[in-house]
Amino acid sequence: MTLDPAGTLPCPERMAAIEDDAAPAPGRAHTRATPRTKREAEEWALVLVAEGLRPEAKKTDEGWRIEVDAASRAAADDILTAWQAERAERRAPPPAEPDATPAPLQLALAYAGALGLVGFHLLLDRTGRHAAYVDAGDSQAALVLAGELHRAVTALTLHADLPHVAGNALFGGFFLAALAGRLGLGCSLLAFLVSGTAGNLANALWYGHAHSSVGASTGVFGLVGVLAGLAAWRRHRGGERRRGVWVPLGAGLALVAMLGGPGPDVDFSAHLFGLAAGALAGLAISLPLAARPRPGVPAQLAALLTSVVLVLGAWRLA
Repeated sequence: MTLDPAGTLPCPERMAAIEDDAAPAPGRAHTRATPRTKREAEEWALVLVAEGLRPEAKKTDEGWRIEVDAASRAAADDILTAWQAERAERRAPPPAEPDATPAPLQLALAYAGALGLVGFHLLLDRTGRHAAYVDAGDSQAALVLAGELHRAVTALTLHADLPHVAGNALFGGFFLAALAGRLGLGCSLLAFLVSGTAGNLANALWYGHAHSSVGASTGVFGLVGVLAGLAAWRRHRGGERRRGVWVPLGAGLALVAMLGGPGPDVDFSAHLFGLAAGALAGLAISLPLAARPRPGVPAQLAALLTSVVLVLGAWRLA
């Protein structure tokens, strides 16, 4: 679109310049809505030009008005009404978010669950059964692809050594508590298990037949992904803040790079797959829970029971 020397109005072929006139020209009519300022009048006129009309922004003793062909007045009114409604919707503040502060009991239970991983590792180590359990439950890509899908679950409960499990317990407890504030502890545990399992399955497909891994970190980064997915959906619903919808997902990738990036004995691809699975889960969870409080006690108990059954059932198959 060509602008005039001031850089504000289209060229004369598309729109007449602003004029001082009190009465509409023959065959012309002014729109119902009247702009308040010159800048608003120019903006409205540009909207109508974009829709193929030939408006004129005119200054009168009462203020500003937009004139169009009399036959186009109804269409111009509809266009301006729809455009103003769309702008108002974009500028409206997002709905208030449900409280996401974890209760002290949730914090305590989240870290207790994370410390349970440390306890399980120490129990296996001190009883001399660590190697046998790793052999039976690690995520070996060849065996997973051969049908031993339970290994994608059992591998989340196994660790190579004490520093490995301690790090996962520290960060896992933190992210589990953070997500519990929004989803509740039971649902957060299930999210950890589902995203971690999905990440291990994807990792097995990625490597094919020459890879083996253990550790809860796939599920830990799955929690990060769920938090990022929830935050991305909040930004998507937040009017003009939609431009930052990728910021939470980028922050999740940054956390993976800082806490679980490439290095010796680090299964970086599993971390990425866990993050991706968690992000998809977070977006899916947002659809029914976007503006609702965290699920109640029955849902938490059902999710907790489901998680326990899945872990125990997977180990029974091992």
